[in-house]
Amino acid sequence: MSSKIQKRAASESLVFLLFVGGILVLLNVLAAYFRTPRIDLTQNRLFSLAEGSERLAASLDDRLEITAYFTENLPPPFNATERQVRDLLSEYAAASNGKIDVRFVNPDDPESQQSARADGVQPVAHQKIEEDQVAVVEGYRGMVLRYLDEKKTIPVIQDTTGLEYAITTAIKELVGERKPIGVVGGHGSPSLEQGLASLASVLKLYEVREVDASQEIDPGLAALLVIGPTEAFSDEELRRIDQYVMRGGSLGVFGGALAIDLAGGLGPSARPVSSRLDGLLGPWGVRMSSKVVADAQCSRAPMRGPLGLQVLVPYPPIPVLQLDQEQLGHPVMFRLASPMLPFVAPLELGDAPEATSLTVLARSSEDSWTMSGPTISLEPRNPSDWEMSAEAGPFDLMVAIEGKLPSAYAAPINEEASAIQTPPLAERDVRVLVVGTSTFLEDTFLPPRPPQGEVQMNAALALALNAVDWLAADSDLIAIRAKTIEEPALDIPDSVLAAEDTALAAAEQGDEQGVESALAERKAAIESWNAKKLAYRWLNTLGIPLLVALFGLFRWRQRTKKKQTLKI
Repeated sequence: MSSKIQKRAASESLVFLLFVGGILVLLNVLAAYFRTPRIDLTQNRLFSLAEGSERLAASLDDRLEITAYFTENLPPPFNATERQVRDLLSEYAAASNGKIDVRFVNPDDPESQQSARADGVQPVAHQKIEEDQVAVVEGYRGMVLRYLDEKKTIPVIQDTTGLEYAITTAIKELVGERKPIGVVGGHGSPSLEQGLASLASVLKLYEVREVDASQEIDPGLAALLVIGPTEAFSDEELRRIDQYVMRGGSLGVFGGALAIDLAGGLGPSARPVSSRLDGLLGPWGVRMSSKVVADAQCSRAPMRGPLGLQVLVPYPPIPVLQLDQEQLGHPVMFRLASPMLPFVAPLELGDAPEATSLTVLARSSEDSWTMSGPTISLEPRNPSDWEMSAEAGPFDLMVAIEGKLPSAYAAPINEEASAIQTPPLAERDVRVLVVGTSTFLEDTFLPPRPPQGEVQMNAALALALNAVDWLAADSDLIAIRAKTIEEPALDIPDSVLAAEDTALAAAEQGDEQGVESALAERKAAIESWNAKKLAYRWLNTLGIPLLVALFGLFRWRQRTKKKQTLKI
């Protein structure tokens, strides 16, 4: 009787396992057939779409076609890029309810190569290192998006960092209207043609206009930016800006207390200026100080060292911000990794007006100080030559003001000002961002646009775009961009990359012995890397099943022991 019961239990267990296995196989088949999005358990959902991208894909009214051109067997690290792009585009297709069609083309014949070029995807030269030589191979890695009669091209995909942002931005451009934002012109500020050209080029979802603050400002602007003025605003201009904010507009003030000269004959320097913006910002609880914040937690800059060699030294005028969790949670600073604020003036904070909130988004460290004077030298120097002032940090560098602000000008001061009709209180909640510097928005510090492809996303560019997106109330883009900044990945070891760089540099100089030496180092590093990957592979292959088997053995022993002590 006991033997029959055991056989029946074993049969039932086998049937149960087969049933569960069949369900898992069926679920995988259905998921593949219906292109269901994958379950992403990684931190920050790095391998699935952000909610903003999913909503955009699901909201499409017409069919969107995405054609990706990828040459097979590209050298590392581009050989893995195609698979990553396939996974990402499958997420878009699954979220679109059938509105997005994805097609991959391997341009391995003249006809497909001509098609790729016609779509704006150009071949790229890749340096391929084999065991005994350095070769150059040509390949394609780009995509084109078509919607109705319009198309957008991503000519070169460098890697998948920032690719979701680029794709979602391209879709938004194809299907939506661009929001207008204004940049106040004059007053010694950089212009859209000179100084802000890089910023204007990356603000693809906005129609960037230059605004004359002496005239009534269009209340339909999504945001108004005041960037790096070095000359004073008139009372009328300040009242026009105040009128715009009271009508519900968002205002970003970047700099206005310092003029930075990086190309001066005596080296880079700063000097105090009076833009009179404190007359507008003061009643809202913020004033700028005409000093430069220096911080021991800083970036580095090249300095001429012994024998004329350039050496990198700590450069306190460019503080590296250490953000706390509350600051990182704000849309402007969302998940930014140690952004920098070059040549920033400290902000003096007062009491925020009633029914508004004033949030400090960035501070210098406790090891910071200020530099002041009619001319402030910014020349890189030996770390011991920096003189700390008695005024010690931390200093507030960036603040956000939100709520129904009162007008900064309660009563007119002359007939011209009295003609400007301004509500005494903002008609709705408004956003004002004040930063003690404008440099991170200017061409000098933004990454240049490469001849092909998109501008590479980094924390500095993300900070500039976050600021504009927050002012224009586009939080979806902030979340997408934050997800693609410095995300962790399984990268090629630094030892391999360093050896490859050495080999390529030696090849360019015609140093055959240097190439051979570097290739030998690369081969040793790859062998070490392969051994480590093999160990991980066997651990995943055998380790997990072994753990399951041990658990099953433990359960079997427990059940056997229980049966032996069972009394009927």
